[in-house]
Amino acid sequence: MTTGFLEPPNMYFPPTFSWTGTGGISDTQSYEFLLLNGVYDRLATSPFFSGFLAKRISDALPIEAGFQIPFLGVFQGDTRMVPDGGGNQGCLGFTNNFNIGIQIVIQNNDPVGLRQKLDEAYWYVMNRLWRDDSFTNMLRTTMDDGTRFESVPNIRRHKPKWGTTGAKNETPVGIQQIDITLFFRTFFYPTEFPDLERITVKTSWPTGSTPEEQQKIQQVTMVMQFDPDYVPPPYPPDP
Repeated sequence: MTTGFLEPPNMYFPPTFSWTGTGGISDTQSYEFLLLNGVYDRLATSPFFSGFLAKRISDALPIEAGFQIPFLGVFQGDTRMVPDGGGNQGCLGFTNNFNIGIQIVIQNNDPVGLRQKLDEAYWYVMNRLWRDDSFTNMLRTTMDDGTRFESVPNIRRHKPKWGTTGAKNETPVGIQQIDITLFFRTFFYPTEFPDLERITVKTSWPTGSTPEEQQKIQQVTMVMQFDPDYVPPPYPPDP
């Protein structure tokens, strides 16, 4: 989901084994799910948002202005997957552009102070995410199953929206929406694919001779034996 290349190991998968072979959460959950939770966890547990009354990772429920503001939301957006490389050149691989929406809602009686606080929240998000080496590092990461992304090809900071709340609609409310796109790659190797267990090479010298002629000369046979995962010995005999 991160070298930037989210590649499961190229090994044999018996039916009892899961998809990626890591034994972790990426066997059952998508890399988008893991990246979304990575963004949410880093923001929701940060000092800036510690005093926010409501924090959500799902946009399925509306927020209650009376007691859920200030509010932080980290929501899943669309994913666009296009082929990585040409066709018919191996396993199926994709480049993924995954959109995440961040919503920050703050109320303040001072409209000028409200605008300043929204800008502060935006700038905090940028620094909290993109300076976090445990999240952006291509070699080492604390993300589940080593999930990583290669780049951030797009960030859209929407113009702040304004409204009012309270019993008499007297309290100004500001909403800051930030849309970010994370780029990563996925590869889908075939499962239950037989491993190469043995290569046997036998000479047929001299060149151009008949089998009868070759039998009169001692030939050389070389056997290269491999020990693939999940294939216990004894190995099947050569045909």
